[in-house]
Amino acid sequence: MLDETKLFDFIKILFTKPKLYKNISNRNKKRHQFMINRFFSIKYPANAQLFNINGINGSAVIDSWSMVASRFKAVPGWIYTRTKKAKKVATKKNEYIPKDTTIKLFMDNNEIGKREFSELEHFAKVELYSSLKKLEESMEMY
Repeated sequence: MLDETKLFDFIKILFTKPKLYKNISNRNKKRHQFMINRFFSIKYPANAQLFNINGINGSAVIDSWSMVASRFKAVPGWIYTRTKKAKKVATKKNEYIPKDTTIKLFMDNNEIGKREFSELEHFAKVELYSSLKKLEESMEMY
């Protein structure tokens, strides 16, 4: 059973169950007004901006969006947006740490100093470390 107090259950009711939507209290409509307006702003930014007024009746805003939602047969994909996933924290096992001899040889070959090397490490770490890894592998071969 769908729980109208939970946001995504409320969205499912809004898009797919108009009879059940009519029985939802104004209090629960007001509860979800901000997030519903935010989701609809993905597809309808101008309309959402007009509803973005302090003191506006939240249940009336949701009723307006329900008229828009009645055009859809199911919950559209643009409602479910993803957030950025946190980057994996590098552990000592999978993190490449170049040897000092490799760094020295790289700096000598490219005629750069410590400052330029640290800037490379800061701004282009992936490319730098891939070059260092290739250099280190070639050093081990010979």
